[in-house]
Amino acid sequence: MLNEDMILQIFNEGTSGKNGSKGQRVLSNDLVSSIDITNEDKLICIDGNVISEKLFNEYHTKIEMDAGRRSIFSTFCSCADFENNEFKKENYCCKHLVATFYKALDDLARHPLLREDDVEKPTIYKSKSNILSMLLGDEKQKDETKIEVYINKNQWTGDLTAEFKIGLSSMTSSNLYVLKDINHFILACYNNIPISYSKNFTFNVKNQKLSTKDKRLIDFIEMVKTIEGEQRNARRSEERYVDGKNVKIPQYLTREFFEVIIKHRVYLNDGFFYRPVDTEILYESPPLDFDLKLIKDTYVLKSSSGMPVPLGSKNDVFLYGSIIYLPDYEFCYKINPYLQIFNEAKVVTMESAQEETILRRLIPNLNSLSPSVVLSKAIKDKIIMAKCQISFYFDQVGKDITLTLRVKYGTFEFNIFEDCDKKIIYRDSKKETQVITVLKNLGFEEIKNKFYFLKGEDYIFKFFKSDIGVLQEMGEVYYSQNFKGIKSLGTKAISGNIKSGKYNYFEMDFKIGDIEPKETTNILRAFRNNIKYYKLKNGEYLDLEELELNKFLKLLDVITPPNSFDNHIEISKGKGVFLDSYLEDNNIRYIKGKKELEEVHDKLKNIEKLNFKEPDDLKGTLRKYQKIGYNWFKTLDYLGFGGILGDEMGLGKTIQAIAFILSNKESKSLIVAPTSLIYNWISEFEKFAPTLKVAAISGPKDERVEIIRNIEKFDVIITTYNLLKRDLENYATLKFDYCIIDEAQNIKNPHSQNAIAIKEIVAKTKFALSGTPIENSVMDLWSIFDFIMPGYLYDEKMFSVRYHKKLKANPEVLEDLNRLIKPFILRRRKKDVLKELPDKIEKTLMVNLEHQQKKVYKTYANHAMELIKNKVKNDEFKNSKIEILSYITKLRQLCLDPAVLLNDYSGGSAKIEALVEHLHKCVDEQHKVLVFSQFTSVLKNIQKRLRVEGITFSYLDGSVPSKKRMDLVETFNDGDDPVFLISLKAGGTGLNLTSADVVIHFDPWWNPAVEEQATDRAHRIGQKNVVSVIKIIAKGTIEEKILLLQEEKKKLISELMGDEMASGEGFATLSDDEIYGLFEMKE
Repeated sequence: MLNEDMILQIFNEGTSGKNGSKGQRVLSNDLVSSIDITNEDKLICIDGNVISEKLFNEYHTKIEMDAGRRSIFSTFCSCADFENNEFKKENYCCKHLVATFYKALDDLARHPLLREDDVEKPTIYKSKSNILSMLLGDEKQKDETKIEVYINKNQWTGDLTAEFKIGLSSMTSSNLYVLKDINHFILACYNNIPISYSKNFTFNVKNQKLSTKDKRLIDFIEMVKTIEGEQRNARRSEERYVDGKNVKIPQYLTREFFEVIIKHRVYLNDGFFYRPVDTEILYESPPLDFDLKLIKDTYVLKSSSGMPVPLGSKNDVFLYGSIIYLPDYEFCYKINPYLQIFNEAKVVTMESAQEETILRRLIPNLNSLSPSVVLSKAIKDKIIMAKCQISFYFDQVGKDITLTLRVKYGTFEFNIFEDCDKKIIYRDSKKETQVITVLKNLGFEEIKNKFYFLKGEDYIFKFFKSDIGVLQEMGEVYYSQNFKGIKSLGTKAISGNIKSGKYNYFEMDFKIGDIEPKETTNILRAFRNNIKYYKLKNGEYLDLEELELNKFLKLLDVITPPNSFDNHIEISKGKGVFLDSYLEDNNIRYIKGKKELEEVHDKLKNIEKLNFKEPDDLKGTLRKYQKIGYNWFKTLDYLGFGGILGDEMGLGKTIQAIAFILSNKESKSLIVAPTSLIYNWISEFEKFAPTLKVAAISGPKDERVEIIRNIEKFDVIITTYNLLKRDLENYATLKFDYCIIDEAQNIKNPHSQNAIAIKEIVAKTKFALSGTPIENSVMDLWSIFDFIMPGYLYDEKMFSVRYHKKLKANPEVLEDLNRLIKPFILRRRKKDVLKELPDKIEKTLMVNLEHQQKKVYKTYANHAMELIKNKVKNDEFKNSKIEILSYITKLRQLCLDPAVLLNDYSGGSAKIEALVEHLHKCVDEQHKVLVFSQFTSVLKNIQKRLRVEGITFSYLDGSVPSKKRMDLVETFNDGDDPVFLISLKAGGTGLNLTSADVVIHFDPWWNPAVEEQATDRAHRIGQKNVVSVIKIIAKGTIEEKILLLQEEKKKLISELMGDEMASGEGFATLSDDEIYGLFEMKE
């Protein structure tokens, strides 16, 4: 019997279509309702019925197999897909046919007609000898034969006959054997007959290897034999070409013969009285020499070395000295009259009356035949034989660019399309033609002996920037005074000066060569629009890609306001830091006054060396890196800048901010934080800065308004993003010294009410705290900068065009953005600054869905995919992403526990089982565990299960009031509950839960940075144990794909923040193909 793999191979090789996975899906959903296998003679017929995936239709399928030939004979399905493709692809298989075949596979493997011994074997080429030896040659044939050629030239008739010697390649010429019977030798070659020449050598094709050149020679002799036979049969000639040891070479095949033996060792006997000499055969013209003199009124021409001897009837092979020459046919045609004339006389004389023809035509003809033509001085004085020099003269007439092409021979220069009537000049027509062809290929048109460049400005610029180099390699290039080409600037043409301005601004005046200031704006606009050149008013082209100009324009692009119209710029202090860094990095020395910038930049570069005094009444000690953060706050404040403290979670951003506020006791500060963190801030102030008067704006509206009205009584007030939106009108008249926002990613969307409200707050200096300032894209970063330093990163539209849309395509854009933001972001990672912090061990626990759970998941995934496909078909996909997101959410919930969606679900949850099993181990080993999930409904089901298992736990979700959260945290840290179930959104930030040393993420979230924040509830300062972080993932489902997608989207943010733990983008940034992939389930 054939096994299933062999039958599958027959099916795959005999059908077409790429529907394997779809067919498997149809089969796994039990949609093949019936199959029937019959046979007639050796034809097996599989009939099937398949229900459509939408359950509305049933399709009839049919597959016919030829059991004897092991092949698919025909296929058929009543579905539309088969109907559309059956004539395009032979034996096309739709998904229904694939499912039918797989359903029948087990029965086919047992079918009596598919016994291996009954199958007709395909015809296979068989040979007694090894096939590889036939195809590649027998490697055992070590001895190679060689044939030497001896040519005899009849000195009276000119006929050529050839004799041959044969032996092994290791033999010397004197030890070779004469081929006495060539006919016998040819017969032996073609019929593998051995020929014995002596006891030391027997020629045998089986045991010896003929070289390719010898095989060609044998084929040539065989051809000559065939010609001989044909001529005798036609009774045109009784002449024997192959006779005994001689092969007479037909006159008309002379060149072909020498081309065949060109790689052989050849001996030539040039006449009865000569001995054979070793002869070389060359694909060259014979090196003739000519001597032409003017004696009185007579021109005398002779050839000192004589003329070559033509061989054969076509005069295309020549014997010159002892060498055979095979020249090109142009030489052969030109040499014929010379052969005829010099055959009759050794010296040729011509009268001076023919001088014009001799000088203009004969001498060039002699030069084409010979590299050695000697002319007497009297003749040289009458002609010019010099190297051709090319000159290109550019001019501009109105808008037209013209080019005059001139050639120069010796001292005579003239237009290439004209003749020089003053002297006979031997022109290099080949070179002249080549130059004209090049110009036409570059876009020039020849009109009345001049060239015109009639293309547009883009082509003109391209030509004079790059293509002009082609002409410069061919000759000299000149420009008239009227011509306006590309203006070259260099470093000396650009200058600038920086000085301190008013209101914390720097001022810079600059100049670009002799270009008017009004044109600078247009030049910068062209550069910003990615145009490679700018055409000045005087007609000159300015190359915007020229190195120094390009570097300067990149600088102007960043520091110049959009509507600046002259060569004077006001630069904010923030951009001044960028300016100093850019000048230094790009080695720009032509901008003077850099010292004005250095004070600001040096302070920012050397924050670690600064030593601001810590507040005396700070209750607590700042770690070394926290002291640097404190200095950073103080430095930016001193310089008038805001900033983003982007330390990883758990590094104490709060205490660094509190120390800074405490150092400015007389100031008024507003802190805005998420609701869950407001009392954490109050607690931290009470702990580290008890001398400050701090108020939390919470509670009913009237209480909040009362605190705001009496703000003078407090040093710090703390509110939430939500309450700020409600109370915003009460802040309208207030001006704070400092405004600090915590978890600044809450304003990442610049159009959100959070962002709009916070940007209404008036404060001298603003800071943002966030471990993840970029969650989705660099636009998140812009929104935060728009709060701390409004306008520094331009407006939203300009930032998007300059950076967001160009980051992936242009690495330099990323470099410039880094240079802009780096001074104002302080980012440290725990692994770099907390050497004493215990390790964090991360692992992923892959779980196979329980049988009924998997069935439910697959059914819903298939259903959702069909709905999405319909939306694509009806062009509704782009407008349906909210609906698609709901499908995805349900898929994720089915991975966790189908019971949260299906009231009548009676199956289990593989993930809850895995969680419970792991929690038992942790409890037994006396670990405390944090369990995070985004779905409170799932957490409640976990609660029920933990009660059944007898595992005590704490619980926190968004319904728990802020004040009670701190009590829950304290109770868990100090109490006996081993498990804390936490909603990711409610408890993923701001909590200190260092009593736990195991963190379990029950479900993955799009943004891994959010998961990191949650993990940092345990892995932070105060943690004494190694923290185990476990992600429970349902294998082959959407959860696994979420992990893969996020890994792909981390790189950009990592490069910007210098952070290996970069966050990823969410569902909103997924491509259509990625969304499709979420619904496919791997087995």
